[in-house]
Amino acid sequence: MPDELLDFTIHDVWDALPTQLRDEFLDRRSASMGWRTHPRREVQGRRWEPLRPMVIGERDYRGLGYLTARLLHLAVDACRRRASTLGELHQLLRFPHELPLMDRDRPLVTDELTRFARPDLLIEQARPRLLEFNNSTRLGGGTTTPKLAEAYARLCPESGMHPPPSTVTARSAALARTLRAGNGNGHPGRLLMPAYRAINRKTGSVQRGKTVTRVILADARRVGIDVVQADLADLRLDAAGRLLAADEPVDVVLLRWGSDRIVDDGGGLAALRSADRARTVVFFPRTESALISSKAILAWLHEDCDAGLLAAADRALVRAHVPWTTCLGLDGDPAAQGRLLSTAIDERHRLVAKPAVGRSGTNVFFGSQMSKQDWASAVIDAARESPVVLQQRVVSDRITMPFHDRDSGRQVTSQVPFVLGPYLVDGAAASVAVRHMGPDVPSQDVVIGASRGGYQSAAVLVPEAATDRSTQRQEKRGVLSRQ
Repeated sequence: MPDELLDFTIHDVWDALPTQLRDEFLDRRSASMGWRTHPRREVQGRRWEPLRPMVIGERDYRGLGYLTARLLHLAVDACRRRASTLGELHQLLRFPHELPLMDRDRPLVTDELTRFARPDLLIEQARPRLLEFNNSTRLGGGTTTPKLAEAYARLCPESGMHPPPSTVTARSAALARTLRAGNGNGHPGRLLMPAYRAINRKTGSVQRGKTVTRVILADARRVGIDVVQADLADLRLDAAGRLLAADEPVDVVLLRWGSDRIVDDGGGLAALRSADRARTVVFFPRTESALISSKAILAWLHEDCDAGLLAAADRALVRAHVPWTTCLGLDGDPAAQGRLLSTAIDERHRLVAKPAVGRSGTNVFFGSQMSKQDWASAVIDAARESPVVLQQRVVSDRITMPFHDRDSGRQVTSQVPFVLGPYLVDGAAASVAVRHMGPDVPSQDVVIGASRGGYQSAAVLVPEAATDRSTQRQEKRGVLSRQ
């Protein structure tokens, strides 16, 4: 597999599907209603809905999972070469957020830091190019993406299109494995899905949040997990240091929050920390996994390639699938940082500047869109605040996307840039999130995100044999006729 990953490419095969199937699919999608997971966005007076998912061959899907899992493990290896504890890594990265549940003395364990991730990849000349890892306790689209993929697959079930394994079911399976592994407490394993109060980043108000949702709860119970629901304020420890929730001992806690925003926890966070330090409870995932989201780690990967610290196959893999990245603002040789800044200014047209830790495309600057003076000022000012990465600009491929305005009935087709986000749960691929822009997207580089007018979508899979020729044989048998 490593040799195959080096030359790995991925393709949207929608245009390779038979014309009759594509027309049938779009007709059914245009006629379907109630797609609340696919919000319409207004562009020049039109409220456009995309009409199809990205379509990927099963082999490409498997390859995407292998590739991202390997790069994720290499990223943790790069961290372990530089830090022996999570606290050291937090400090070394100048990570901008506090992680209240972090065990600063805990060693870096690859399996713990890679339990839940959604890497972002642009596709350039069909080759995946990894932009960031997005390891976190809470990843956007974790329930919406599989729901969309399933809805798309149901439009033409006779076509062979099917959703990838769901992120929801993959997580339930991982939680069940964790509970079966046990921790020596001698009682049936229980999973805690806590409720909490947290600050809303947009409004600044305090809101009640829940880890549990109807979909997540139902799927956990489907695989036989005993779920306990309790507020953080109701957590305590027993005499043996076990975590109690609603007076029930629990073994695993599902974390689905940004814990730096939690308020009024009533001592619940302290109880979680104490149980974790006593090794009587397991967090899924650990809050420290967010450290791997720092794009500074991509710079470390390239540093280690240049230093000959990676095996030849892994060096080739990084250089093929991770855009060249360097970092300004980490502690280091001032002269070396000065040389990097000079390079950044001279070669701005091929670079993008980003916060090492950021969200929603905030403070992302394309050197090709700025004057030399403005670019230099923006990079220098940003690096004073927190670490900034300079990354090779990736020229994104575009996919053909039909859109429908339900208000007017008008339909248009546009070539739009997109980003793939395959979910990884315990190292295995699950759903694939897709974000793409809408009609009239500018020809220049853009940040493809929901806050920038992007659409959230999903990928569905087709068997490798789903070519024009094989599907044409099905058409002759009437398999694809309207039901």
